[in-house]
Amino acid sequence: MTSGASGPGGLLLSLAVAEPARGGPRTAAFVSGFLSRLLLDPPSEALHALLGRRGDAPLVHDGLDARVGAVARLYREADPVELAKEWTRLFVGPRAAPCRPWHDTWECEGPPRLRGPQHASMLGYWSRAGLEPVHVETEPADHAGLILALFSALATRAAEGDDVKGLLEDLWTAHIASWLPRFAATLEAEAKVPALKAAGELLLFTVS
Repeated sequence: MTSGASGPGGLLLSLAVAEPARGGPRTAAFVSGFLSRLLLDPPSEALHALLGRRGDAPLVHDGLDARVGAVARLYREADPVELAKEWTRLFVGPRAAPCRPWHDTWECEGPPRLRGPQHASMLGYWSRAGLEPVHVETEPADHAGLILALFSALATRAAEGDDVKGLLEDLWTAHIASWLPRFAATLEAEAKVPALKAAGELLLFTVS
């Protein structure tokens, strides 16, 4: 898809392709990385500490800093056993999980399956970025957390002045706008623990 007024939309993307001096790409990199870790990593003390980290400056979009802070606070305050149980219920298993985090399971006909065409497509995006996909030996590349991890890496490069706008827009169209709003809305509706419901709200706010 070409850039410009007819290009794809969404809060994270608009921040990622903004002028670096205005702080948008740095904000997009932080928030997408934050969400990536929420979706990829089971709850743990180390994860809670990571989610509490901030840059020196506040996130540039009105209300975004408060939303991210609220998710981190709810994670810290949650009962760790209940949080881990709910994370597992929501995300583990391509057939039983109500919030399956793999793109292929939202697009295929018939029973959900892993490592299909969306996985192959995401491997191509990692290659286009000149990066090695993380966790690919244990997770299909079309896991929501890995998609956001690549978006975060590209937004970081944008913040450093690299011209990755076209790649960001292509990734957004193929693997974010196409299904993550549906995934986020399902997470918000299904989550029974406030920390995970708030994470779904934050994800929906940023990818819609």
